[in-house]
Amino acid sequence: MSRHTFSRWLPHAPEHLFAIVSDVAHYASFVPLCEAARVWDERTEGPVRTFRAELRIAYPRLGLREYFISDVTADAGRLSVLAISREGAVRELENRWLFRPRRGGTDVHFALDFSMSSRMLQMVMNATFDYAMNRILNAFAERARQLESAGQGGLSG
Repeated sequence: MSRHTFSRWLPHAPEHLFAIVSDVAHYASFVPLCEAARVWDERTEGPVRTFRAELRIAYPRLGLREYFISDVTADAGRLSVLAISREGAVRELENRWLFRPRRGGTDVHFALDFSMSSRMLQMVMNATFDYAMNRILNAFAERARQLESAGQGGLSG
């Protein structure tokens, strides 16, 4: 299983970033390589929202088109998002986002443990992970900036 982690400070409130990351249904509108996203079986208990989500990912340069189905727990009280998947293109995947306030912004902590169902996809993910995650985090940061400019507190409405 491969493990990747990163941390980055962003000049946005942790609640704002949490709202964007937990809004999986809108990923296709701003996350690179995500061509479709859907959410179902939503439940909310206090500050915790759980749901199932499917992301369809396309990487045309390599002729790859895959999907991931995850069980997601978005905890607004702890400002964390956890996605666990064992369906689709992954054998096993655990993805965790944590948002911690720090001087005028947020420290974003991201951890991903994964094992892909195909050896080729595993090699591609390992080789391109840093580049892909940088693009994805930049997309979330840009989404946060756009929503703040539009006066939306992290929700895409």
